[in-house]
Amino acid sequence: MTNITVPKNYGYVLGISLIATPLLAFAHGTITGSKRRAANVPYPNAYATAQEMKANPAAYTFNCAQRAHAQFMEHAPQTMMYMLVAGLQYPNATIALGLGWLVARMLYLYGYIFSDKPQGRGRYLGTGFYFAQAGLWGLVGMTALKIIS
Repeated sequence: MTNITVPKNYGYVLGISLIATPLLAFAHGTITGSKRRAANVPYPNAYATAQEMKANPAAYTFNCAQRAHAQFMEHAPQTMMYMLVAGLQYPNATIALGLGWLVARMLYLYGYIFSDKPQGRGRYLGTGFYFAQAGLWGLVGMTALKIIS
């Protein structure tokens, strides 16, 4: 049987991974839903068409919100798992990278939806999340190496 020792500050890791990240997902969904209503894009259409975007600028904004939300949902599950695993061995680094990831994801959302830059280029404001995510992935690798050695 293997025992797992949980660091004292692991609760912060749990809070970032299992509370703050889902709250940000909820915010994404709420914003996307409001942009969908403003653009009058009916379900089950995932995005507004090019013709709808030409006729209604709100449709373009909805597409940006929808893409930001989808991109978040593509990255959140593994990042949450990275935090949970890496935090067992490196809680302080995981807390810092997890918070950095969340802040960068918020900047990505803001830049994608609320900037006036064409083609959603405002999202580049938050692309630092890739570095935080890579750092978490590296911590998972180091944790795995410690476990198997």
